[in-house]
Amino acid sequence: MTSASNQDIPRTVAASQGWRWVVEGFRLYRKNPLLLSAAFGMLFGLVMAFNLIPGIGGTLSELASPLMVAGFMAAFRALDNGEDLELPHFLAGVKRPLLTGPAVPLMAMGAVQLLGTLAIGQVMHSMGFDPEVIMATAQNEKANPAELQALMNQSLPAVLTGLLLFTPLIMATWYAPALILFGGARLGTALGVSLKAVLKNWAALMVNGLVLGVMLFFAALVPMLLGLLVAMPVLFGSLYASYQAIFAVWADEADQAADKLA
Repeated sequence: MTSASNQDIPRTVAASQGWRWVVEGFRLYRKNPLLLSAAFGMLFGLVMAFNLIPGIGGTLSELASPLMVAGFMAAFRALDNGEDLELPHFLAGVKRPLLTGPAVPLMAMGAVQLLGTLAIGQVMHSMGFDPEVIMATAQNEKANPAELQALMNQSLPAVLTGLLLFTPLIMATWYAPALILFGGARLGTALGVSLKAVLKNWAALMVNGLVLGVMLFFAALVPMLLGLLVAMPVLFGSLYASYQAIFAVWADEADQAADKLA
């Protein structure tokens, strides 16, 4: 297991690991597919329900999303350890004492995501990107195709800038929930270590992302998006497997080496 003292030493793995993480995620998913899919459906539905609350819905949804990720990390850790999976595993982010447990830093991470998204959105808007205008023009049957093309050309620099700014935000929050939940890392440490881990393993994560992207594409073709009830838990399982390879396995090996030297 990873401890707070060695989480700042992420391991560098081969690019081929990206595919193996998906395989491992599916292997873990097969241990209890019904509960994993049902839990994702319930938790995802809860997060979506937050979005329906006027005014504060989006904020609540963003704050809750790291708690959902942490719950799935705990669930896959239990399966990986040979434990029987139960619904309380999915509440790992909130079931401990509020002030001393991971709930506060996880929700703070959600706040970082929200503020980062709002700031990036403001930058894109100031550069001329207005999705409402683009959608209205695209849906207008009388709209001139040249007008729509002009809007797209005008928005392209803003979209590219947004992607450039979103990348480090995603990298910093990719492993942060697991680092907070399993290692008790503080928010700033978790964000920095996650960023470092992604930079060191960009090739493996790129392979992993491509495989998961293809899987999600075909899953989305299933009527009523039922395929996502399988694909998304597998994605979380792949995230857990990559965390194990980059952090937990590395920590175990370091501890074994220290024991041999002692």
